[in-house]
Amino acid sequence: MSKRRITAQDVQKFEWPGNPVFSPDGRWVVYERTVANVKDDDYETHLVLAAADGSTSRTLTHAGKRNWGAVWSPDGKTLAFLSNRSFGTQVWLLPMEGGEARRLTRFRRGIHALTWAPDGSRLYGLVPVPKEGSVELYDEGLSDKEAKEQADKDREEWEQNPKRYDWLYYKRDGGGLTRGFKNQLVAVDVATGEVQQLTSGPYDVGEPAVSPDGKYIAFPSNRAANPELEYRSDLYRVPATGGELELLCNDAIVYQLAYSPDGKSIAFFGHRNEYWFATHTRLFLVPSEGGASVDLCTDFPDTLGDDCVSDMRSHEHTPGPLWSKDGRFIYALSTREGRCEVVRFTLNGTTATGEVVIGGDREVYGLSYDGGTRFAIAYATPVHPGRVATVDIAGQPVRSRPPRAVTEPMSAERVAPFPNGEVRLDTCNDALLAEVEVVEPEVFFYTSEDGWQVQGFVLKPVGFEAGKKYPVILEIHGGPHAMYAYSFFHEMQWFAAEGYAVVYVNPRGSSGYGQEFVNAVRHHYGEKDAADILNGLDAALEKFDFLDGDRVAVTGGSYGGFMTNWLVGHTDRFFAAVSQRSISNWISFYGVSDIGPRFTETEVGGDVLHDFEKLWKASPLAYAEHVKTPLLLKHGENDLRCPIEQAEQFYTAIKRNGGEVELLRVPNASHDLSRTGKPKLRVARLEAMFRFIHDRLPNRD
Repeated sequence: MSKRRITAQDVQKFEWPGNPVFSPDGRWVVYERTVANVKDDDYETHLVLAAADGSTSRTLTHAGKRNWGAVWSPDGKTLAFLSNRSFGTQVWLLPMEGGEARRLTRFRRGIHALTWAPDGSRLYGLVPVPKEGSVELYDEGLSDKEAKEQADKDREEWEQNPKRYDWLYYKRDGGGLTRGFKNQLVAVDVATGEVQQLTSGPYDVGEPAVSPDGKYIAFPSNRAANPELEYRSDLYRVPATGGELELLCNDAIVYQLAYSPDGKSIAFFGHRNEYWFATHTRLFLVPSEGGASVDLCTDFPDTLGDDCVSDMRSHEHTPGPLWSKDGRFIYALSTREGRCEVVRFTLNGTTATGEVVIGGDREVYGLSYDGGTRFAIAYATPVHPGRVATVDIAGQPVRSRPPRAVTEPMSAERVAPFPNGEVRLDTCNDALLAEVEVVEPEVFFYTSEDGWQVQGFVLKPVGFEAGKKYPVILEIHGGPHAMYAYSFFHEMQWFAAEGYAVVYVNPRGSSGYGQEFVNAVRHHYGEKDAADILNGLDAALEKFDFLDGDRVAVTGGSYGGFMTNWLVGHTDRFFAAVSQRSISNWISFYGVSDIGPRFTETEVGGDVLHDFEKLWKASPLAYAEHVKTPLLLKHGENDLRCPIEQAEQFYTAIKRNGGEVELLRVPNASHDLSRTGKPKLRVARLEAMFRFIHDRLPNRD
């Protein structure tokens, strides 16, 4: 039976598995499964319980639209998770030996980042609290209906009343205008639901970690005199029973952390802010009683975490450092040359040796560890959006990650997923993929400016015929500190299904190619990064004779939208362009984006008071009179990262100059439309992009 071509509507049929979590005894894995609810034009996330040997699985949750953030009790008898089924986002407890889940909490503003006390008596989490206030709870005895009425009234009053601000970053993409709440650490008694607030004040608290003896909770926090102006994230701890905070370390930017099994050390992901947003995330170690941190990645060339770009991810939580039970190893995800893999660091006093234990041509985006040799992973490949599996690395080969200079050629070797013997736990997307045809990308490498080596990918069109020329869509990723990868990308697969070849490259500024490479774009937007992209297109045209160089369109989002705007102001080689959630004017971006001042100052290299001319020269708007390429500006009306005024300015300038330009305003859409937007809007977005390009395709068959 022949397969059909994938469609834009298929985005509503995907299943997104993620966030696997091992049970304490290693026999079970709980993971999240997200699907589109077409009727409600929304998503539903439920928890699935699978035997680690793959023998059985069942759905654990059915109520509510979102059930996520599962954490096992230390004895494995109870699963705590977050759900919006009642009273907003609350903690629910599910007895794993049988019985119904019960709601534990009644926070008015919800809760997140759950972790258990070692004795199982308490749960810790983060709760939004008024700056100078205390945690707010719904009254006992309140019905779900009454709680919803209170929440609706509170939201309505907030939306309709004037809002007064005296802080710099007062809005957040995906969240709207902020209300001055700060995330504070709370403890919840599992038996009674009694709440104890452990931190307070005008400072946010980051994801907590509990000491093995249960006496302390450590967490990152910026408690500078003016946190908005001083970028820092120091390491603190507080007694689990409450008390004074203690500063443990302030010589690094601290992200996620974990105590060693013996409680003597704390490992954390972070950096020393050498290159701001472009700085590699590294692994550090600090004494649990406090002191100077040690950078364990001095000989490790890559960034930690998953920086891969995809339109298939949904609310993934990348884990912090994962210690082996014997304290000899720490495991982490790491991004390199189109792959996200699991790296093992062998501790050698003040240094560590990193090697890949789970990898290959794929993106591992979810990870859990039993403390021995087994892992639960969620991963995508170029032809599969997401799988969940268990892997045992005992006795399996590993791969090294030697440093590579930016001018040194990369290995062209394709690497099969390893190690062997993984056990699949899910069937997500198998039925759909048995029905639709998808394309495996081809990888290529080329030499760009200054002899730098760059990696790119090409998707052939579905139904490819040798000897035939095909139109091309050049895709540009956002970030810019991100990376196209050996991962599934529905948008590109649909373009290929409609008869287009797709070219996508990782120009300088991308993650995954070393610290020098990722930092090179800072203060140089639109310069050699643009050359890398055009050189990549030329290299692909030379290498793949089926690409029609006379019929090339371009599209990209966020930084990719900036670059699309930049390119059409500097070249006429594209027959059409679609710029998504873009930037056109760094001067106004500085004042309207939710990250405007810090991003513009550190990435573009200036501020509006002292570097006006520099910011203008780096703005696509300055070159709007040169735009001759038919251009569609697609923008979410609720985008606060790159607000819609960026598209409006570019649209008005080009239209007033007589250019061919259209503006597509997408209601109720944030910066994250392509990944987590309403299902119907995601379909409408894809169809509008394709129709604009295809209607302008020269010499259509």
